Amino acid sequence: MKKHVYEIDEMGFLKEVYLADVDSEGNILDEDKQGFITVDYPSGLWKRKWTGSEWIEGESEEEKAEREAKQLLESLKPTPEEVANAELEIKMLTMLTDLGVVQ
Repeated sequence: MKKHVYEIDEMGFLKEVYLADVDSEGNILDEDKQGFITVDYPSGLWKRKWTGSEWIEGESEEEKAEREAKQLLESLKPTPEEVANAELEIKMLTMLTDLGVVQ
């Protein structure tokens, strides 16, 4: 059977996810993936880190603040549709102003 297995770097951070053949007891059969982690990580971790026995959040407070700031800036950015609608509205208002319909 196939299972996700996890390669970690020298600091314990998730490096890559692979599919590997495992036996009925969960042992990795692929020789090139021996030593990889077979324990699935829980959802909700931004920067997955293996402690040797469990997955933990490896994101520092500084990294978290930077990520959240980027997410906030991205959420405030207008979508292409919003920009197109605003441009159309400006054109319509300009045309109505030029015709004297609005001041």
